[in-house]
Amino acid sequence: MEKIQALPDMKSGKAIKRTFWGASAFYALIAFEFLYMASPFAVYFYAVYRPALNFFNHSPLLAWLIRYFMPHFSQTSSAILNAHNIVGGILAVSGFLGFCIGACQVYYHKLAKKGAVTGGIYNFIRHPQYACFIICSFGLLILWPRFIVLIMFTTMLFVYYYLARAEERECEAKFGQSYIDYKNTTGMFLPIRIPKGRSQARRTKVQRAFMAAGIYIITIVAAVLIATGIENLTLNSLYTVYTKDSANISVCSIEKNKMENILNIALSNDEVKARLNEVGKGNKTRFLNYILPTTWYAAEIPMNSGGGFSAHSEASDYDRNLYKIIYTKVGMRKDNVSGKDILLNVVRIEPALEVWVNVSDRKVYKILGMPKNVMYKNTPVAIY
Repeated sequence: MEKIQALPDMKSGKAIKRTFWGASAFYALIAFEFLYMASPFAVYFYAVYRPALNFFNHSPLLAWLIRYFMPHFSQTSSAILNAHNIVGGILAVSGFLGFCIGACQVYYHKLAKKGAVTGGIYNFIRHPQYACFIICSFGLLILWPRFIVLIMFTTMLFVYYYLARAEERECEAKFGQSYIDYKNTTGMFLPIRIPKGRSQARRTKVQRAFMAAGIYIITIVAAVLIATGIENLTLNSLYTVYTKDSANISVCSIEKNKMENILNIALSNDEVKARLNEVGKGNKTRFLNYILPTTWYAAEIPMNSGGGFSAHSEASDYDRNLYKIIYTKVGMRKDNVSGKDILLNVVRIEPALEVWVNVSDRKVYKILGMPKNVMYKNTPVAIY
C-alpha cells in the first residue's frame, strides 16, 4: 500500500516538465527536418536550415557531418537498405503512439485524482515516455540518416539518462523507501532491470564525470564508425557507373549494362555531346548524373518535370524503355577526384542538361535545358 501511495506524482510537476521539454527541445529541430521535407512545403521551410547546412558543407573539417550514410531517395541492390524507410516509419509512429499512451495514463490519473499509475506500461519500465520517444527518435534517424543526426541522437540518449536520474533523485527524496523499492524492481528504459555495479558509489563526483565523458566519447566514436561502415555498404550497393570525370547513379533498380547503354545512347547524340563539352570545359570538371524513368521525380535532383505536391514520385509500372538522364556539374571539395570519391566530395550541384532516351529505339528523343529556379538551389541535400 505504501508503494502505491508513493507513485501518483512520479511523472508530474516540475521534474516531468523540465525533463520532457528539455530533452525534446534538444532533438526537435532534427525531427522537424524530416517532417517538413516530407511535405509539399519543404522548399519554404528549408530556408531555415540552409545557413547551418551551408556552414557545415563549406568546412573541410565539418562537411562529413551532413552526409547521408544510408540512401535517401535511390534504390540499391540491398534489400535491407531499401527497407530502411519502412522500418524508420514504423519505429517513428509506434514510438510516438507509445509516448502518447504513457502521457495519457499519467495525466488522466492526475486530473481524475485516481491515485497511482501502476498499470499498463508503468508496470514494466519506470520511464516509458522517454523510452518511446527514444524509439520515435531512432525511427527519425533511420528516415533522415545524416551523421550529425546520429551524433545528436546519441547525445540525446545521454541527456535523457541524466535527466531521468535527476528526476528519480527528486522522487527518492519525496517518497522515500517506497520509491526506492519500486526503482529496485523495475527497469529504467527496458522491461528488465540492469543492476548497477557497487564500485560506482565509491567514485568521487570528478571520477564519475570523467567516466561519463569517456563513455560518451567512446559511444559517439563507435556510432560514427558503424555509420561509416553502413555508408560504405550504401555506396557499394548503389546502381552506379563511374568514369574518370563522372559518377552516374540510377535512382531505380537497373542492370549495369543497361545503365551503360543508356549513357552511351545519350553521348552518341551530337547535340548532347556538344552541350556537355560546353558545360564541362577544363580537366577538373566533374559531373554527377542521374538516371531515372521519365515518369519519376525526386525533389533533390534538379529537373524539369515537377512532382506536383510530392517530394518524390516513384511509380512501379513505368516503361522500361524510357529514361531520362539529369546531367549536373558539381563543385568538388578536392581536386582530381574520380569514381566513388566524387560522391564524397560534392560541395555544390549545378544543373546542366536533361536528356530523354528511348532504349529500344536507341535514340535521344528529347533534350531540355535546365530551369533557372530549382527547388533546392545552393542547398546541400541528399545526393543519393
